Amino acid sequence: MQKSVNTPARRWTVLFIAATVMMMGYVFWDIVSPLSTTLKASPTEGGMGWTAAEYGFYAGSYSIINIFLLTVFFGGIILDKCGISFTGLLATGMMLGGTMVNYFAVTEIPCDTYTNIGFTLFGLIPSPIKTQVLVAALGFGIFGVGCDITGITISKIVTNWFKGRVLATAMGIQMAMARLGTASAISLSPVIANAYGLSAPILVGAILLLMGFVFFIVYILLDKRFDREQRPSVETSKLSEYSESSENSASKDDDKFTFHDFLTVLRNPGFWLIALLCVAFYSSLRPFLKFATDVLVNKYGMDKETAGWVTSILPYGTIVLTPLFGALYDRLGRGSLLMLIGCVIVTLCHVCLSLPLIQHSWMVMVIMALYGVSFSLVPSAMWPSVPKIVPLKQLGTAYSIIYYVQNLGLFLVPILVGNIIDAHTDTIGHVDYTLPMVVFVLFGVAAIVLSLLLMVSDKRHHYGLWERNIKN
Repeated sequence: MQKSVNTPARRWTVLFIAATVMMMGYVFWDIVSPLSTTLKASPTEGGMGWTAAEYGFYAGSYSIINIFLLTVFFGGIILDKCGISFTGLLATGMMLGGTMVNYFAVTEIPCDTYTNIGFTLFGLIPSPIKTQVLVAALGFGIFGVGCDITGITISKIVTNWFKGRVLATAMGIQMAMARLGTASAISLSPVIANAYGLSAPILVGAILLLMGFVFFIVYILLDKRFDREQRPSVETSKLSEYSESSENSASKDDDKFTFHDFLTVLRNPGFWLIALLCVAFYSSLRPFLKFATDVLVNKYGMDKETAGWVTSILPYGTIVLTPLFGALYDRLGRGSLLMLIGCVIVTLCHVCLSLPLIQHSWMVMVIMALYGVSFSLVPSAMWPSVPKIVPLKQLGTAYSIIYYVQNLGLFLVPILVGNIIDAHTDTIGHVDYTLPMVVFVLFGVAAIVLSLLLMVSDKRHHYGLWERNIKN
């Protein structure tokens, strides 16, 4: 008889290790976000003289390699074919390597040298562009490849250990720790930069990613130990061993990923609705986070550190709420409704900030808290819903396609918004953020429409999004 390794203690240990790895990635993802105002300042004022368009290109470069070289897509196939250990080591190593390239750019390349690039994406990408920005963007792009493939790998790890149990709660906790990384970066990065210079937060992010790489090695060692314990006892009879081996071989054959499985994913209407919902929702919110600190500085006159702390209310709120909403989905279901409510909230928040209705700091803080509610509701229901729509053996590829589509928005929206900001900046450097906020509103409206369509599709195809996740 085999000994089950999927005990509660081991499940939660695996979750903690996997979530910590992902948290380190999210720290670096947003560690430059609250420094956008400082980056645009002149070198004599302690900045690097970046334009808003250059900063938008840097923010969007997270996705550029994933989009044009299809790396996140191939990462999902590698995950399904080569397994979690190999893929995870490759991905966490790329995160660390990209971070070091980024650090090299801001510390070693002068901010007054320029490079002409031929590909400007119809004028959206500035040319000539600072060489420092270009190399930093390359590093951020390498980091983005590693971070997205790590995210796919972590999602499959959590699904393997928690499917049929409290999957949404587990994913909620994992996302809460990721939001803790985001919140820590947004709130602490300006403090570190003011004390030690603009490059110091990037160095801190690199050190944390080195720790994340070590944590993933720990996971691999634990996983190998659990796998050894799962093997049949040598005392089992030869007949039982033969029978069990035959069953396992057949099971493994059934679980092998084929090109037909890929086509099956592409033909699934529910999959495409949730993928498009993902890109619309995250394009509405994540690029906003890249500019939120600058919005508060320009529109409400806050100093940079205060704006960073106020913006961090958004991710800090998700730390508690995401696991709670995940637990709600596990026990009560209604996943498609949770996604719809979250999309409505984020759209209303964008509308409030785009109109001259909000005048007081406390009102801004309330809006940031509501952003946090939305940022908890949608992901806590959306990611655990994917395994209900797509079989486990296709999950890596399904997540990779979702990440790829999401990256299109995360690449183009910051570049678009950066160019709009440059066009609406006056001679003294003040920015009118009305039109950039309208862009975020439009993506929120698209997310609402897609969540409604997903709700209709769920009723027609019976994906089970309305059902609870706990099976016993």
